[in-house]
Amino acid sequence: MFDAARRRSVEGLSSRMLAAALLAGTLAGCQSLEGPSASNPATLAGPTVPAPPEATRPTVPPIPAAQATFQFNQILGVPTNKADDLASALGRSAKARGLTLVRRGDPTASYRVLGYLSAVGGDQGVNLTYVWDVLDSNNKLLHRVTGFELGTTSSSDPWAGVSEEILSNVAARTIEGLYAWVNQVPSEDGPPAAVAAAAATAI
Repeated sequence: MFDAARRRSVEGLSSRMLAAALLAGTLAGCQSLEGPSASNPATLAGPTVPAPPEATRPTVPPIPAAQATFQFNQILGVPTNKADDLASALGRSAKARGLTLVRRGDPTASYRVLGYLSAVGGDQGVNLTYVWDVLDSNNKLLHRVTGFELGTTSSSDPWAGVSEEILSNVAARTIEGLYAWVNQVPSEDGPPAAVAAAAATAI
């Protein structure tokens, strides 16, 4: 367990790491969906162009919550020995929240969820950051859920400090973010769909 003082001490580092994870995740997502080629110049590297204002606003879910199904299409960065624990935790949290998950590759899924996780060790222990992108059937990015969890580590492998409890926390917060978005639950300090999410930009 970590006290509040320790959590505050790593928040600055977490913010920087999360920003890096967001960038890496977006790049990974784009590469996995459509790789660069000579026949498709639009996919080649080029100058960064700021997203238009409308692209940074939360997107209203196109499929009603009662009909929506989610497919966790890929989860990058998680070692094999942790992936099963995370998948099980996501399933339990989704069932408890009433979200319907479908198997990977199911063409009937309303939304595909792409995950990017990174565990980094430091003096304060391990910091696990996560980014989940929600895409529609046309690969349009609709929503993004992000966050971090803290753990301990006693080896050079940061993932050794990521326990089942931490993965369960990640799963619970992830599902809560998806639930809040698809049900358009207002946050305490923002508009609907702003719970546990960063601004979504088109891929």
